[in-house]
Amino acid sequence: MTDSLEQQIIEVVQNALRNDDAHQDVVITTGDSMETISAWDSLNFMRVFLSVNEIFGLNPDFDDAIHYTSVKSLHAYLQEKLA
Repeated sequence: MTDSLEQQIIEVVQNALRNDDAHQDVVITTGDSMETISAWDSLNFMRVFLSVNEIFGLNPDFDDAIHYTSVKSLHAYLQEKLA
C-alpha cells in the first residue's frame, strides 16, 4: 500500500515522463527508477527534477539530484525535506 506522499511522487514522475509525446503510456510504480523505466532518461530526468521541485516547493542543491532517480529515493528525500 502506498502512502499519500508516495502516490503524489508517482503521479508527478508519471506526468513528467508523459509530457514527452512518445511516452504517453508510461506507468510508474513504487519500485520504479531510471534503471527500470526507459523513458526516464537524462532529458526526462530534468523534467522530473523540475516538476518535483515546483510541486513540492523545493530549491535543492545540485548534490541532491541523486535522490531524483527513483520513486523510493524521492520518497525518502521528500519525507526528510518536508518534515
